[in-house]
Amino acid sequence: MPDRRSRGFTRLLVPFLVVAAGVPATTAAAPATPSPAARLGDCSAGARALGEPGAIVYPDTGNGGYASVHTDVAIRYDEPSNAFLTGTHVLLSDRATQCLTSFSLDFERREPGTPNGPDLTVHRVLVNGVPSSYRFVQPTYPGDPKGQNDPDPRAHEISQDNPVGGPHDNPLPPACSPELTSGATRYRHSQDGQQCPANKLVITPRNPIPDGTAFTVRVDYTGRPGLHHDADGSNEGWFRVPGGISTVTEPVASEDWMPLNNFPTAKPTYNFLITTNAGKTAICNGKLVSVRQRGSTPEFPDGSATWHWSAPMPIPSYLVLTMVGDYKLTSRLGNDGLRYYEAYDTHIPGRQLKKNLPRMHQQPDITDFESRFNGPFPFSSDGVVSAAAVHGAFIEEMESMIVFNYGHVNLSTLYHENMHQWWGDNVTESGYNMTFFKEGMATLGQVLEIARQASGGADAAGISPASAFDKAMVTWFDKVYGAGGSFWTEAPSNPHPYDLFSGSATYQRPAAAYVALWQILGRTRFIATLHAIQRVYAGSSITESQLESQFGRFLPERTPACEQRLQRFFGQWFDTPYRGGGGSQRPHLTGPGLNGGGFYGGACPQP
Repeated sequence: MPDRRSRGFTRLLVPFLVVAAGVPATTAAAPATPSPAARLGDCSAGARALGEPGAIVYPDTGNGGYASVHTDVAIRYDEPSNAFLTGTHVLLSDRATQCLTSFSLDFERREPGTPNGPDLTVHRVLVNGVPSSYRFVQPTYPGDPKGQNDPDPRAHEISQDNPVGGPHDNPLPPACSPELTSGATRYRHSQDGQQCPANKLVITPRNPIPDGTAFTVRVDYTGRPGLHHDADGSNEGWFRVPGGISTVTEPVASEDWMPLNNFPTAKPTYNFLITTNAGKTAICNGKLVSVRQRGSTPEFPDGSATWHWSAPMPIPSYLVLTMVGDYKLTSRLGNDGLRYYEAYDTHIPGRQLKKNLPRMHQQPDITDFESRFNGPFPFSSDGVVSAAAVHGAFIEEMESMIVFNYGHVNLSTLYHENMHQWWGDNVTESGYNMTFFKEGMATLGQVLEIARQASGGADAAGISPASAFDKAMVTWFDKVYGAGGSFWTEAPSNPHPYDLFSGSATYQRPAAAYVALWQILGRTRFIATLHAIQRVYAGSSITESQLESQFGRFLPERTPACEQRLQRFFGQWFDTPYRGGGGSQRPHLTGPGLNGGGFYGGACPQP
């Protein structure tokens, strides 16, 4: 996601695709039969958070005790009233990683005091088809030694810092991040010490679920989906646009329209069945399988249509997409064999649309260009959607379907978001503190575009080191390296919620580190590193130490001195805040040909 401040094809007009047959059955894991060994005394409740002890960035999200395998999303949505109708449900196929007496999901039914927040009601929960009890509880800070039901109210408080502090001088870590409607930096401490909302849906099956067992969870719900207010004062979630809705949900707002295991490393595959008013278009991740038209019913007097999208690739929780509205959707097959989707909101003015479409058409070319660095495109489809301008929304790299919510499409941003399809989407951050890893890679995509234009569009894989392509990257680095301010004063790997998506430490600083690594390893070895990471961690997630280890494997000289110097390099670029913010207060290890102290020398001579 960008900073919040901020070929010939035959076209298929998708809305006229009608399937007479019924929509294919959804996929689900086989029901489990509890074994005699699954005695109550051998089992326990699954964790209600996946954050590390002491985490301050959305510590309330994620749920343990099981792995998310597949999710069927069935939504019956009336657009004029912005309401989920009876029959709306999710069917989660999971696998127990311990013997479970209970487990939890993330689901923000309501955001108190917010008129555009969700107002959702759960009607029924089934585990393996059997009705199960459920309740909503507050989160507890990760690692609480007193357990998830700690009776101390201070174990369930809001803050952006550890400890909470607040009016009661709470010495404990926060259990959740605040939901602010304005001025995140100015009002950073405004909710310290308040109680976290009860957004944990705790489910107790009739019988314990044995370790290693596949099981299904169905949650039926209705009501109004809505927006989540983040700790940086911005909005995310279910945005109303003229004639429909658009969803952008990073980092946590998927839970404002569906219950799920809401953590980046939870990456099930998906199947979507979106039933909505006739004449509306539904867009989701993956590929469109069918559109089935239906006649008048009491809920849809003017008829309805069910849109079936299939996404067989693992999708992080914050990249699940559903859009409904007056979108014109087209499909085209690229020369690379990928299915490319384009959609635009018909409410976008014609003059702006004429600017948007040529840029959207460049996505296949951008994908081919970025594949030279990252390796093969990881999915079977790619797409871009231009929604009408909506206040408070932003642009996001929804997996396989990039969403622009400003009413216009920017080419540099398209390079950024398309780069995310490899970095963040296919290989995902291990937690919120790793946001810099994928945002830096996406910003590197923009640097590569700058270099591409500077070299006249030359093939980056076949140019010499002294070419205009490399020189443009060096020029970009030197300019960024000379910058001051928050670029250096915040460590990329240690963000606060209020600056997770609003600081150069998340974007330009890690991108500059990648350019330095390009110089340290050399172009060929750097590209080989990216390919290797995509192979090893495809469909999964990566930690900071794993990322650094992969770059270390491709050092030209793997001597102890060079490896130790590379570790210092990562410590300076990723983990160190420089309070002075420039001059000597910045990383001194850079790379050959770059401003700064270089990298090679002494016990680590340049190869």
